[in-house]
Amino acid sequence: MSTVDNRLDMERPAKMPEPSLRGDIIDADRYISKDYYEKEWRRVWMRTWQIGGLSYHMPEPGDYVNTTLGRESILMVRQENGSVRAFFNVCQHRGARLTFADEGCATDGFTCPYHGWNWGTDGLLKAMPDADDFPGGSQLGKLGLIDMPCEEFAGFVWFNMDPNAIPLREALGSSGDEIEGYRMENMVRVLALTADANCNWKVITDNFNEGYHVQVLHPELAPYIETVFSECQFDLRENGTNSGWFPSHRPTASYKGDEPPADVAAMMEKWELNPADYQGNARMKQIRLDIQQQKRRIGPSKGYHHYAHLKDYQLTDYVIYNIFPNNVITVGPDGVQLLRPRPHPTDPQKCEFDHWYFVPHIDGVTTVPSPAGGPDLPFEDAPVDHFRYGEKTLGRTNDQDLSIAENQQLGFNSAGYQGANLTNQERRVQHFHDTLNDYIEGRK
Repeated sequence: MSTVDNRLDMERPAKMPEPSLRGDIIDADRYISKDYYEKEWRRVWMRTWQIGGLSYHMPEPGDYVNTTLGRESILMVRQENGSVRAFFNVCQHRGARLTFADEGCATDGFTCPYHGWNWGTDGLLKAMPDADDFPGGSQLGKLGLIDMPCEEFAGFVWFNMDPNAIPLREALGSSGDEIEGYRMENMVRVLALTADANCNWKVITDNFNEGYHVQVLHPELAPYIETVFSECQFDLRENGTNSGWFPSHRPTASYKGDEPPADVAAMMEKWELNPADYQGNARMKQIRLDIQQQKRRIGPSKGYHHYAHLKDYQLTDYVIYNIFPNNVITVGPDGVQLLRPRPHPTDPQKCEFDHWYFVPHIDGVTTVPSPAGGPDLPFEDAPVDHFRYGEKTLGRTNDQDLSIAENQQLGFNSAGYQGANLTNQERRVQHFHDTLNDYIEGRK
């Protein structure tokens, strides 16, 4: 794969070389079969990097975040030297979970609620009743919790249940280099939604691996985000990771009007451009580039200091990074979304879907528009709101996606479904499933 171009004056992301695709059959079993679910758990989920929490939620030694992935609970704990370690949340005495808290401070360690065994933040056994009552002598300072690889990147704490996992940045490849440029570690999570959904997690992952559905399912995006696939760029990257680049802050190429649509006109006026000066198709193509220039010129005076380290295309456009297997990081000029399906603990036809939204500090800004619709969000850390899909909104776009996801799940249970037939612009879906099969069949 090519190296990432670090110049700021980039009109679009660097194009990745296209790898060949096997074109493996994408059948229904991988969405509905319990046998497939078990293989997937052992061969994919226990061997890939996952986001466990936010670094700024655990700033001091002893601070911890507790996350769930399927049947597992993982503790990530800040150490005295500033690093973070991750452990299976299970006592090594007789298997009780050490805590059910989502986060907290454990400077005195974790004490098992069953027999009182105390485990230090370094995972070692520190105290217990009747410590000498072992046939081979005391296990204090010797017995430890089971740990796993753990790293911090882009403001997230990541873990991998595979003790032999490759380093995180190697797994992320060129996508990691590009994501790093947004400096997410300086952002605040202002929205945190989790919905229980009646579909396999891969249905959602497939959806975010293609833009083919946007013109039908999300027509409201067309006024300011490109929906014509030939005007976009799709890249198949290392280790099953994909990306899609969507030019924005201009009408889509299929727009038939003679003047900028209202959404684009509002963006122009914010950046001191007169929509009346951009009549006709040729002039409207220039809007995106002129907004980029204006953001460079007057962005700092408006408090948008984070523009200084963004490339030209990043000042207006959206890029979706599909980090194998399930983390979708959608970056824009003024915010980043994490759109993440996670497997249900037991049922292959259900999952959890997370929608997190991060924004940078902007001088004088105390509220930000919500990507989930509704009132603006306060610029402050948001607690997780967990509900069943349909009880609350995940935002219009995500609600639309989830409605089709549950629709598809019904179809996968039909004898009439014989496997996917993909267009070329959906090749990111094929790349994902080819990589998934590499894990399932032992080639990775």
